[in-house]
Formats: sequence, structure tokens, C-alpha cells
Amino acid sequence: MKIGFLTSSRADYGIYKPLLDKLKADPQVSIHMIAFGMHIQSSQGNTLSIVESDGYENLSIIGCMPENDAVYDIAKGYASIVSSFVDFWNSNSFDVVFALGDRWEMSAAVQASIPFQIRLAHIHGGETTLGAIDNLYRHQITLASKVHFTASQEFSNRVEDIVGSSENVFTTGSISIDDLANLSLPAWPSVQKKFQITFEKFILVTIHPESVKVEMNQDFAVISFEVLSEIAKTNNILITRANSDALGSLYNKQFERLQVLFPSKVRLVESLGKLNYFKAMQQCEFMLGNTSSGIIEGASFKKWVVNIGERQKGRLRSKNIIDVSFDVNEIKDAINKVSGYEEFKGINEYWRPNSCEVIIKEIKKFVLR
Repeated sequence: MKIGFLTSSRADYGIYKPLLDKLKADPQVSIHMIAFGMHIQSSQGNTLSIVESDGYENLSIIGCMPENDAVYDIAKGYASIVSSFVDFWNSNSFDVVFALGDRWEMSAAVQASIPFQIRLAHIHGGETTLGAIDNLYRHQITLASKVHFTASQEFSNRVEDIVGSSENVFTTGSISIDDLANLSLPAWPSVQKKFQITFEKFILVTIHPESVKVEMNQDFAVISFEVLSEIAKTNNILITRANSDALGSLYNKQFERLQVLFPSKVRLVESLGKLNYFKAMQQCEFMLGNTSSGIIEGASFKKWVVNIGERQKGRLRSKNIIDVSFDVNEIKDAINKVSGYEEFKGINEYWRPNSCEVIIKEIKKFVLR
């Protein structure tokens, strides 16, 4: 059974990892990794090396990525990825190909597959992010897919509405937190050494641009700097760079400026990789930003999350999420509030038992049908 995995970023590869590890041990399965997008973008830390280091026998590297992030560059990049994948799909066949999430690069790869009738399995469909254009990309991928693995029944219901059928729609929870209790994370000192992090306790920050209100990102980036420069006076801050959505560089420039101003209190890294990032989540005092990792995984690490803006608006939330707008005083008030909280003791709404096993069972049934 030949199974392809489309991976365009550090985020989707990290989510895939528990499923990939289980499939590697299955003698019936041949994995073919298909890497593209941010993996081959130097400004994102060349995360292709993470995929390569996991030793897949079959790895294809597709297309190129724009280094600039204006809307024009994103549109040109979309067209370029579609063109590159036309040749790839024309020359390769699979029993099924997994696509994950909602990024524009993933959408481009999927759109190119439609005329070739590639059988796609979509993970994390049916979700809603009203503050990101990803909402549109996600539903496009859903429409092109034949099998769907969602994180909650609510999302399964939405997928069924989109595709007009309940066939091959399965509620599995998020595979990124599958078997989390048995995951071996690196020791914090090793993470510190690898990424030159000098502090033990810190706020973990990841802020991406809002891709619906694109014109507001200049203001939002400045607000992010104002808030972080204020809390850096009394707190350590570990920041991961913004991704390659339109105008992500505006935020990264502010983060670079912040690190120069507070060299002993602020550390900016391009990408930690999944296990190191999970260790940072485990180690941090709380999370701040607008990343899906706070929404989906934060509760499993018993962390409070101050979620800024509308990028994640519409997603299912566990009770560890504190939503605030891009307002300096509102964000500071939320930070002061969670700083006095004990660790979060509630459940993660995205967890379901045996997520990966359910996916493997259902995908085999689908392929062998």
C-alpha cells in the first residue's frame, strides 16, 4: 500500500508525526513523503532537514517558495506550486495521499491533483478560523478529498455539510496529541543548548499575521512589539518566528528589534521542531499569541493561553483559552491575570483515544475497498 503525505511546514509535519511513526512499523505500508512550501524556505529555518533526518526511503521535494510575503508574492507562489505539482501528479500514483490543515501551499498542491483524480485523505477539516483566509483553503481541500478525519463531532458535521455526505467522515480527535503521555521529550537543558536559550522560566510567544484583515497587520505588529517590550522588563520571552502568510515579515522585524533591545530577556528562534516545541510548552509559564498550537495542544500541557485577535476565531476551544483583541491594555490585563493562575486542570476538547489507530484502520478499509 503506497501512501503519500503532503507536508508544507513544520506545523503539519509535527502533527503527522505520531501517525507516521506508527505507519513506519507497518509492513503493509510504503510511505512517500512529499515536501514543499515553507520546508524549503530559508527564512523559516530550512525545516526540510527535520523531514530528511527521519530517514524516509521515499522523499520528493517539490517546487519553490517566494521569500517575500506581499499578497502578490503569495499569489505568484500559489501558481508556481500548482504548476510544479502538475508534473509531480502526472508522474506519480498512490493508493491514497494525506493532506493536512489549511495552508495556501497545501491548497495549491491539492488543486493541482484534482484533474488526476488523486485520492486524498484530509486531516483537520471542518474547522473554522474566521480571522484567516486559511478558512477558504481548508474547505477547498475538504471538497477535493475522499476521506476525512476530523478533531470533533462538530467538525465532522461541517464536513458532511460541505461534501453533502456522511460517508468516509470520521471523528478521531487531533493526532498531534495522540499518545502524548508516552512521548519522550528532550531535557530542557539540551533544548537550551541547541537554541542558545539562557532562561528556565518564560512566556512562549507565537504570533502570525491575520490574513483576512491584511491591511491591519502593520498596526498589529506594532502592538505586538509594544506589549512584548513592556512585559520583557519583568519576564523572559521565547518567540518562534511568524510563518509565511502575507506580511509575516512585519512581525518578525519587530521580534528582531525586541531581541536587540532585550538580549538577556528575549530569544527569537526560527523553528524549534515538534519535540523541542512541546518541551518549551511544557516548560513555559503560559502561552501568548494566535497559533493553533495554543488552541489544540496547550490544554494537554496544562497551560493557559492568551489568544490574540481573530486568527483562531471560530475554532473549538478548551477552557484554558483567554481571548483578547489586538489592544495593548487588554493583552496586558490578560497576562497579569494568567500570571497568577495555577496550572490549567481541565480537559482538552481535541483529545480522543487511539486517534492514529482509528485512522490507520479506516484508511486501509478505504484503500482495499
